[in-house]
Amino acid sequence: MGVFASIVATVVVAIIVKWIWPDFKDRSLYNGIRVEGIWEIIELRNGKNVKVGQIELTQQGRIVKGTSTRTKTRDGKKSERKFHYHGFINGHQATLIFEDAKGVGFDTGTYVFTVQNDAKTMVGMATFHGKAENKIVSEPRTLIKAVC
Repeated sequence: MGVFASIVATVVVAIIVKWIWPDFKDRSLYNGIRVEGIWEIIELRNGKNVKVGQIELTQQGRIVKGTSTRTKTRDGKKSERKFHYHGFINGHQATLIFEDAKGVGFDTGTYVFTVQNDAKTMVGMATFHGKAENKIVSEPRTLIKAVC
């Protein structure tokens, strides 16, 4: 009987720690901004704003994770590259580290965005290793919340 009670107690604690507490903390205790959802990635190319992909973010409290599909390269060619993201929210700033989903080459970098007051726009910079330039590059990026 004691062994069964220990197993039940362990299962109950595991459920609370794994699912109930994080969900409660996210819904009830976190009062920061929310960036969860699908966002269009916009780049400034030749003086024009160009949609180059889409990123889908999930959020639990301050922690943000996501994936994106890049539909255009920096030089305007078609692309289907996928990236994984992880990062966090601090105030109105979203910091995301991204890496190629295939893990190929040195394709990692960061996004640092300021979430605007409308909560539908994020403005910031992407920093990564530019292969054409063979150096670290920083470029402006804008994320606009997609209408679903």
